[in-house]
Formats: sequence, structure tokens, C-alpha cells
Amino acid sequence: MTKINPPWWQSAIGYQIYPRSFQDTNHDGIGDLQGIIKRLPYLKWLGIDFIWLNPIYTSPNVDNGYDIADFQNIASEYGTLSDFKTLIAAAHKQDIRVIIDLVVNHTSNQHAWFKAAKTSRNNPYHDFYIWQPNHNHQPPNNWTNFTGDSVWTYNQATDEWYFHLFAPEQPDLNWENPSVQTEIINMITWWSEQNIDGFRLDALSHLKKVSFETPQPTGEHQFDIFANNLGIEKFLKRLHDTFQSLHLMTVGEAGGVHADTARNWTGPQGFIDMIFELEHQSRQSEVPPRADINHLLSSLTTWEKQLNSQGWLGIYLENHDQPRSLTVYGENNPVAAKSLATLLLTLRGTPFIYQGEELGMTNMPFTSPDQIDDLPTYHDFQRFKSAGIATDLALKKATSWSRDNARTPMQWTKFGFSDNAEDSKKTWLVTNPNTTKRNYQEDRENPDSILNYYRRLIHLRRDDDTLKSGDFKLITMEKTNILVFTRNSTDSQRLIVINLSDAPQTISLPEQLLNKGWQPLIATINPIPEISQSIHLQPFQSIIWYN
Repeated sequence: MTKINPPWWQSAIGYQIYPRSFQDTNHDGIGDLQGIIKRLPYLKWLGIDFIWLNPIYTSPNVDNGYDIADFQNIASEYGTLSDFKTLIAAAHKQDIRVIIDLVVNHTSNQHAWFKAAKTSRNNPYHDFYIWQPNHNHQPPNNWTNFTGDSVWTYNQATDEWYFHLFAPEQPDLNWENPSVQTEIINMITWWSEQNIDGFRLDALSHLKKVSFETPQPTGEHQFDIFANNLGIEKFLKRLHDTFQSLHLMTVGEAGGVHADTARNWTGPQGFIDMIFELEHQSRQSEVPPRADINHLLSSLTTWEKQLNSQGWLGIYLENHDQPRSLTVYGENNPVAAKSLATLLLTLRGTPFIYQGEELGMTNMPFTSPDQIDDLPTYHDFQRFKSAGIATDLALKKATSWSRDNARTPMQWTKFGFSDNAEDSKKTWLVTNPNTTKRNYQEDRENPDSILNYYRRLIHLRRDDDTLKSGDFKLITMEKTNILVFTRNSTDSQRLIVINLSDAPQTISLPEQLLNKGWQPLIATINPIPEISQSIHLQPFQSIIWYN
């Protein structure tokens, strides 16, 4: 029987780069493509197989690049198309693949399509977007979007309202129009010709809209009408056929898709190769920002079990839209960072490390509203101030869960991503002051650093077929903040114990796991206890055994 090799992305380790904050090489305070090229040897040393770049397209940056004004051009602050081609060639020379972010739900209002569309109802591009007639100078319905604002904005030139699920500057494309589909597919084909390896697909589940006469639900189901609506499959199938024909890997952000239906998206007959779930983070407190660790573990476990043999998960603990996981789950404890790394790199699926996660980067202690870049964060700050909350507390409340926490410059040296103290003063976003003691330059020389633990764990996974592709089996989650599971292949097992508690814990193993000749592979803290029915763990001690 001929053995079928799994696709490359099932055994790969990804690394997410937020280009604006990764590495500045021309001293303008903004990261750039040449900066990514400069750091490719680091990524190779770390053990990364592919990188995912957040949007680098021409954009007015109302939403930091997710409002695309030109799908086939590079934003000047990052460089040129020539720089991008150089990056692709240099990455491939290091055996590192490159995927890029793609937004197909909407464009910028500065895109040529929308500039033409808003001029006249008879313009050929008018139906590229979603319009409703104006009656009594009122929006077509009372729907609100993710920021609590109306999904409608009035356009005086055509006396109509246009739909936008996000900011008014991000009008939604009309996927019911075949011409829109054709233009998007032509654009995807063009990027394939630039030799990229795939796409991360933003807001993918929102392409199909329901009737505007549908009442918007209230409470926790308020946004259900915006995601995974019946009929979206015809759009996704056309995209899937395109990606498949071009041999492009796809990972989709699919809000509203739950574990029990995810196989329809990412199983053998699905539309994308892997899926990012959005359900694992549940807030426990606002200030300081803490999340429910048991919810994290139970949510990831549910997805692991549902997709065990019927799909593939993109695993992440933080990204450009989330605060730093070490702050949220580990109270900035360096040992907790190693336990979180063990969780990320032992589950079934493709792990995505977000830039700086491997250094144990933490949330930014904002000291002034002038340091805020994210517009919703600033609006929250103003709202808290208007409610009579003192400035210091309003700032803490507004920035606690802000996206800005993940977007501070990468901490390469004591100056962040800058070469010197003078350059570090003009970065586009403030640099976390703990870069003076937590940075790549210092951590690489420390064998016990978070960075070197990540590197050992990454290379362990790369060389271990059971950790890469073995089935997931939950053993127990009975203890608070602890997860015990196995990864299983035909002839071997890995036993993984994750302790995300800041207190000592004792766990009990079932009889069937005893007397199997377990040997330790790696642990966050030594010494490693012997396998027995009762195992005593130190705070944040996580361990991998093999047999």
C-alpha cells in the first residue's frame, strides 16, 4: 500500500509577523519588509517552517491595514513589491514558506472600486457593494456591529445607505455579484504568481448576508446574523477551488463556526485547510486583564476532540487582536510562559507563535492616553472619562484588553526594534519598557530563558511524528487549571501534563497509563517526578513523557 504523505502544513510550525512592529531598518519608527528579511536567520534558528504576515497592502490604516485600498500593491511604509519578492526568495532559500493576510469581506472606502461605486447608481462598480435605498432619512434597519455602531452609512451622491460590518471606512463587498467573485479570484491568482505559499483569510465567515428585515438578536447571540449564514458555501466553494488549483494553503478566521460544525469547513470535504477558532478566551477580570484558564483548556479540548480525525485546527494563544497571553493567563510569570508554550506546541493542529510570544512579551503598562493607537481603545478611554472615572483608572480599564498590547515593537534589544535610544523615541507605537531586561539579545545567551525553552520544544516537535500528527486523547481535566492528555500514533504515545496553576498540584493518573515505561522528554521545571498513580507538580510545571 502506498503511504500518502500529509500536506506540508500539518507538520509545520507557523510564526505570525505584525510587520509594522517587527523590525525597523530605515529608522522611520515603522517596521518594514527589509526588517523581516534581516530576521529570517533568527526564524530559521528558532525552527519556524512558515511565516504569516499581517496586511502589507496599500491602506489608509483606519484598521491598521485591514482596510485595503489596493489589493495588488505594497504600502510604501513597508517597502515595494520588489522588496516583497526579495523577501519571498530569501525565505524560500531558508526553507521558510510565506503566507499573507487577505481580506475578502470588505475593502477600504479609498479603494478605486468604492470611489467609483459611490458616485452613481449606474456606475459599473456600484453593485460591488451593498446598498439600500434611503427612506425618511433613516438607516434601513437598527443593526449594530461589533463596536456597537450602526452597520449603515449614508451616501449623499446616490441617496442610499451602504453596509459595513466593521468601520464606515470598510464597506462590505457584495458577494452576490459574480463580478466581485471574479475580481477577487483574479487577484488571488496574481498573488500566487508572486510565489506566495498561502493565505490567512480574515473575516471569512461574514461573506453571506441575511435579509435586512431579520431582527438582530440580543445578548450573547447578537452577532449570530453576521456569521456562517446559509448560502455562504457557494462562495466558499468557488474560493476553495481556486486555492486548490493554485496549491495555496489556507487558514480561515471563522467567527460563528463552532466545534461541532467546523468539520464542514475544514474536514476532507471542507473549504479551507485549517481553521482559527475564536471561542477559547473568556474574560475573568478587566483590571488586571485575566482570562478563565479552565475555559481555555476546556474550549481547546472540545475543538481537539471534534476535529481529531475530521479537520485541522490552527492553534494560537495570542495574536494581533488579543492582549499578551502571559499577562492574561500567567500574570507575567516567566515559568508560566514555558507552560503556555508546552500547551501550544503539543496539541494536535498547526501551532502559530505570535511575534514576541517566544520572548515572554507582556502587556504594555500604558501611562498616558497619548500612547494609545487603537481607535476603539481610545473611544473606551473617553467613555470611561465621561462617566466620571479618574484618568488613571480610565486608562487602565481602556487598555487592559486593548489590541495595542500585542502591537508594541518587537523586543530585539534593550531599544526594542530600534538600533539606538534616539530611534526608539519615534516608534509608531510605544515600546514596552521591560525590553531593557527581556529581549532577544539577552535571552539567547541564557540557556534557561523562555526563548531557549521555545526553541527546544519547537525542535522536539519538528522531529517527533507523534507530536506532529498523533491523535489527541483527553485523560483528565478534573483539577483546576490542569490538562492531562496523550498524543497517540500506531507504535508510540506521548503523555502531556499541563499545569497552568500558580500553586502546587497533585494529579491522579488512570491505571491504564501506568507501567508503560514512560521516559521524560522535556519539562518547564526540574526535577521531573516519576510516573505513578499520584504525581505532585510544582507551580506551572508542565511535562512531556514518551514511551
